[in-house]
Amino acid sequence: MTSLTEAEIQGSCQPAFEGVRDVLAAQIEAGEHIGYGVAVYHRGKPVVDLWGGLADEDAGTPWRQNTMAISYSTTKGLASTCLHMLADRGLVDYDAPVAKYWPEFAQNGKDKITVYHLLTHQSGMAPVPDGMHGADFNNWDAVIEGLEVMEPAWEPGTASGYHAMTYGFLVGEVIRRVSGKSVGTFLRDEVCAPLGLHDMYVGAPAEVDDQIATLKARQSPPTPEMIEEMQRRVAAGEPLIPPLLEKAFGAPPGGLMAAGQGPNPLDTFEGRRAEIPSANGVMTARDAARLYACLANGGELDGVRLMSAERVKTMSALQTKRADKVLQLDIAWSMGYMNGSIEGRAMGPRETAFGHPGVGGAVAYADPEVGMSFAFVTNAVASDGLATGRSLPLADAARDAIASLG
Repeated sequence: MTSLTEAEIQGSCQPAFEGVRDVLAAQIEAGEHIGYGVAVYHRGKPVVDLWGGLADEDAGTPWRQNTMAISYSTTKGLASTCLHMLADRGLVDYDAPVAKYWPEFAQNGKDKITVYHLLTHQSGMAPVPDGMHGADFNNWDAVIEGLEVMEPAWEPGTASGYHAMTYGFLVGEVIRRVSGKSVGTFLRDEVCAPLGLHDMYVGAPAEVDDQIATLKARQSPPTPEMIEEMQRRVAAGEPLIPPLLEKAFGAPPGGLMAAGQGPNPLDTFEGRRAEIPSANGVMTARDAARLYACLANGGELDGVRLMSAERVKTMSALQTKRADKVLQLDIAWSMGYMNGSIEGRAMGPRETAFGHPGVGGAVAYADPEVGMSFAFVTNAVASDGLATGRSLPLADAARDAIASLG
């Protein structure tokens, strides 16, 4: 069996970006990885494409160039991009009620919820439908029917609250009603095919199953921000995990503390086949970085235009920056993406940087002001889900390299 420490870092990076490789090597030495992919584009050109380690730690299967990883909420950025492409074509109006495109959604006080509310996590639809958790999210129609009869958990437009599981279904159903295609099909036809992204799926077909890395939990130390919040809750007599957060993530019976007991429902044959546009996208870092390179370049890359430059500016402009009702941390939101400007997160110091992290540690984003896109994927699922852990020093090294180039 090949061990991670014996596994050589594969791929390439330009000389100015060797610092990214150095950080990655130090993380491997410290035991922070099982398998990994790191990719960076600068001004529309690939400058870092590294991968290695083990795609399956127990079986000793090596991580290959085309190994994809389930990247959790990094998937939300893919779904958001699909919806913005429809808006760019004049088929979706951000200010229109969701019910204009999805009439059944108007039930129980949701008639005034707009597409903008969905994109900015202000719709109040963060809790999952009653009783749903785990493999229940594999059934698209059941989730949609559950959302149709729900009432908002707060008055839409008055607060931001992370729609951890429901976001992809809400946005995805608008995409389906408008385009006639599911999120996964729209992504493959309208994004991946034109850009030459061969290793990116929401709802991966069976024939690529052997390319998908096996997830494994890795404990990581809590951040100072997490420790401070836990101490505050204990002192205030509040539950360590807020009830709204558990409802938003679809906690199993027993709560999120019990979620790690038993198989990961996303990391099963059925879970990978389903379309869960909030959580089960699979991708290489290479393809994720190329997609965001297109967005960093004003919606065009190598002669392929996904959307207008004006659309990219509109969708990525900061909308809110405040405490989130679900995560109970400050989040900077544009329309469907988390933005930079919050210290200690991989998207960096600029509020114009936009993309999405995933709960296991993955992240993909664009930083248009410096012409950079960055992506990190992993199968070592750790608690650095806001891009606060392994991806942060890797992204810092990439930013330092760009700064050194002048």
